[in-house]
Amino acid sequence: MDRQNFEMLDFFIKNEALALEEIQTRFNTSRVTIAKNIREINKELDGVAKINVNKSKFYLTIEDYAAVVKIQTNFLKQDLDFNDPNKRQAAILQKLLMQNQKYIALDDLASELSVSHGTVNNDLKALKELVAFYGVTVQARPNNGIRLNTEHLYSYAVVARNIVAKYYDFDLILNSIFDSELTGAVKEVDDNNDTVTMVKRNISIIVWLRKYGIQINKPCRYYHEVVRSEMIRKLKKVISNIVSETLNDGEWEFILYPFNIKKLSASDDELIEYALNDVGELMKNVFPVVKEKLDVNLDFDRLLIELRYHLLFLINRAIYGIKAEGVISSSILNKYPVAAELAQETLMLMTKETGIKFNKNELSYLGIYFQMELEEYMSSPVIYRIAIVKPISNGMRKFIIEQLKELLNENLKIDLFNSQLELETSSNKYLLIFSNSLPIENKLVNKSPVIRLNSVFNQGTLRERLQISLVDEAINNGFCRFDVTKFTGKDDSYTERVKQLIVHEISIGQLNEEFLNDWIKRERLSSNILSSGVALPHVIDKSGLNRILVTVGLFNKPVTYDSRKVKVVFLVAIPYKLDANLSRILAQVYDLIRIIATNGNIFNNLKNYDQNRGLIQLMEAI
Repeated sequence: MDRQNFEMLDFFIKNEALALEEIQTRFNTSRVTIAKNIREINKELDGVAKINVNKSKFYLTIEDYAAVVKIQTNFLKQDLDFNDPNKRQAAILQKLLMQNQKYIALDDLASELSVSHGTVNNDLKALKELVAFYGVTVQARPNNGIRLNTEHLYSYAVVARNIVAKYYDFDLILNSIFDSELTGAVKEVDDNNDTVTMVKRNISIIVWLRKYGIQINKPCRYYHEVVRSEMIRKLKKVISNIVSETLNDGEWEFILYPFNIKKLSASDDELIEYALNDVGELMKNVFPVVKEKLDVNLDFDRLLIELRYHLLFLINRAIYGIKAEGVISSSILNKYPVAAELAQETLMLMTKETGIKFNKNELSYLGIYFQMELEEYMSSPVIYRIAIVKPISNGMRKFIIEQLKELLNENLKIDLFNSQLELETSSNKYLLIFSNSLPIENKLVNKSPVIRLNSVFNQGTLRERLQISLVDEAINNGFCRFDVTKFTGKDDSYTERVKQLIVHEISIGQLNEEFLNDWIKRERLSSNILSSGVALPHVIDKSGLNRILVTVGLFNKPVTYDSRKVKVVFLVAIPYKLDANLSRILAQVYDLIRIIATNGNIFNNLKNYDQNRGLIQLMEAI
C-alpha cells in the first residue's frame, strides 16, 4: 500500500461516511484518481475490510479490526525514511528515552536524522504537544540541549508504546519453549490472540526501558486491578523466568494492564465491586457540576448504575493511553448534541478530579450512554393530531395510521372530516392534513400543511414532511425560533460569519455576550463541520430564554474551513434549562438539519427562504 492509499484508508477509519467532495477536498485529487485509489485499497483489504458506496456516500465496513490495525502498523514500520515528520518525531523520542535524563544537543539530532536544524525545531514543537497529553515534557537548556521529564515514570512506557512502537519494533525474542509457555499462560487468563500480542509487547518495552535505566512506577490511585491474583500467578512466574530480573509493582501493572481494561471471566467480583465504589465516589463530585453546566433533569443515580462499569474500564484505559476497542466515529455525536455536551463536560471534570487525560474517541462511547438516559427522560407520551379529509377507504386510513406510528413512535389522534368546510371549522391544529379533495394550491388549512394521500407510499418523503411539520409546530408554539440569513459583502471567513450571526442575535436580545465567548472556546476544542458542506456550531445558551434558537447562514459560494468546504451554517443555541419537551424538540431540529443537508430540493427551498412564509415552505417540490 502506498502513502496516499494509506492516508486515505486512515481518513475512512476516522470518519463515519464521506461525500466525494469531502474526499476530493482532503486529498486535492480528481474523481478518477479517488476511484482508482479505492479499488486498490479494497484489493489490499480483501477479506478484512471494504470501502463501500451508498447514495453517493462512501463508508468503510470492517470485518477484522485486528487485521486492519496490523496493516497500519506494518506500513508505518516498513516505510522508514525520515521524510515523514511523524517518524522523525518518534525517532527523536526514542533517542531521548535512551539518554534517560541526559541532554541531547539539537545539532546532534539534526545530524543523526540528516535534516536541518530548523526541521528538528519544528518536529520538537509537534512532539512537545504529542507527549504532553501523556504527562511528559521536553525540557530545553541553553548550550546543553533537550531531555525528557515526567512526574510519573510509567508515562515513559506509555509514550514508548503509543508513539515509538508505531515505527520501531519492540519485539520480544523468545525461543519456542518460552514463547509457547508465555502464550499458554496468557490464554489461561484471556483466550485472545490480541491480548497475547499486547502482553508480549509490554514485556519487551519494560525490558527495553530497563536497558536504559528507566524503571517505571505505579500509576495513579484511580487505576484498579480486577483480575484474581491466583489467575495470574503462573503467568507472572513465566514472565519472571523470561526477564530474569525482579520487576517492581509499576512494571507488573504495565505488563498486565490488558487484563484490566475489560471484563473477563478471570475478573474478581470483590475487586470489581471495590473499584465500582471508588468510581461512584468520584462521580459524586462530577455529576452535580455537570448538572450545573446544563440543567437537564436526568436521573443521575440511575445513569451511574448503567455507566459505572464503562467508567471503570474507561479510566483504566485512559491511564495507560489505550483507545477503546472498535470504531465509533465522533461524528455520531453531531446527531446527539445534548448527549455530546454532557459527555464532554463529564470527561473534563473527571480530568480535573483525577489528573487523567481522556482520548477524544471516548466521547462517542460516553455520549451513547447519556443519549440512552435522555431517551428515557424524553419518553413521556405526546399526542399528535392528524386530519384526514374524505373520501378515503378504511384500508387507506389504517395504512396511513400505521405508517405515521412507525415514523413518530408516539400516540396519534386521527380526526376524519367529510369536507374542507368541516375541517376549517375545527379549532384544532394538525401536524399534517391528508386529502385528495382539497385543492393542492391551498397548501395550508388552519396553518396546517395539506399533502396528497398517495404521499404516504413514499416513506422518505413522508418522513421529510413530517419532520418539517414537527419543527414548524414547535416554532408556532414558541419553543423554537428559526431565522435565515444570506451573507452579503466580501468577508467570507467561516469564523467571522458565525460571529456575525451571534452578534446579530445578541443585538436583538436573543443571546448574551457569554454565548459568543463560549462558542469561541468550543471551536478550539473540536470542529463543527459535517458532511455535504454543512457547519453545525452549537453552544449552551444562558440567556434564560425558554426556546431552541436556530440561526441559518447561507454563503454565496462555499468557503474552506478546517480543510473542508462549508456552504451553510446552522447555528444552534441550546437552552441551559432543558426540560423533556425542549429536549424532544432539539432532537427534531437536528433531524431536520440532516434532512435539509441531504435533500437538494429542500436545500434549494432554504436558499430562497421567505421569513414571512414560515417553515412549511420547505415542503414545496418534495
